[in-house]
Amino acid sequence: MTKHSKVQQQVLSLYKQFLQVTKNQPSFHEYVKDEFRRNAALAKTDVIKIEYLLRRGWRQLDMLKTSSVSSAGVFEKQAGKEEQLEPEPSSRAGTVS
Repeated sequence: MTKHSKVQQQVLSLYKQFLQVTKNQPSFHEYVKDEFRRNAALAKTDVIKIEYLLRRGWRQLDMLKTSSVSSAGVFEKQAGKEEQLEPEPSSRAGTVS
């Protein structure tokens, strides 16, 4: 059996805990599996991104464990589509009404 690095063990532990917490919530359960699959392609050398995702994952897991979350929304960036928000005309600096 292959010995996993410390970071790999942390990722596997987080994944198992997420699956346990979401086992009775099918939509969360599928979201967790999809997120871990999507990020499995990260390069092992991208330590900063991996550590960021681990910290974010632990915070999300704590939130699921400690609150009565019944649903959640996900914002996804559309490929090739950059959107910039323009301020409302009344909130622009130097505008006189």
